[in-house]
Amino acid sequence: MTNIPEIYIGEKFFKLDEILNSYKDKECGAVDIFIGMPRASEEDGDIIELFYESYKSMAEKVIKEIIEDAKEKFKLKKVIVHHRIGSVPLSEPSFLVVVWSGHREEAFKGCRYVVDEVKAKAPIWKKEIFRDGKEEWKENKS
Repeated sequence: MTNIPEIYIGEKFFKLDEILNSYKDKECGAVDIFIGMPRASEEDGDIIELFYESYKSMAEKVIKEIIEDAKEKFKLKKVIVHHRIGSVPLSEPSFLVVVWSGHREEAFKGCRYVVDEVKAKAPIWKKEIFRDGKEEWKENKS
C-alpha cells in the first residue's frame, strides 16, 4: 500500500485506487470524491492549460484547518486534499478532495464544503494560458 499524504501540494498526482485503498474503516459507509481539472469552454476562452502556484506552507496550514473544521461539522472520519502545482494540461486532474464518513449525506456536504473552502481560502493561484499565447491570473472565489 502506498503512503498517501492527507494534504499534498506538488507536481505529481496519486492514483485514485491507491488513495481509496489508503484508508479503511468499518464505520464508513460513504466515500465522496471531487476531482477538478482544467477545461476549455466557451465562457473561458481558448484555454490550453492552467499553471498553478502556491505559498505551500501557508496553503498546507489553511487546508489542515479546513479539514479539521469539516471533520467536526460533518462528522467526517477522514479527508484527503491534493492540489497540483505547475503546468496542468486540459482534462488532467489538478484538484482532489476525498472524504470518508458514516453516511452519504455527510460525505456529500463535507466534500462540497472542503472544495469550496480550499478554493476560497488556500493560497493557491492559477494562471490561464490561452492558445494565442495570452496569460491571465485568476482570483480565488468561493
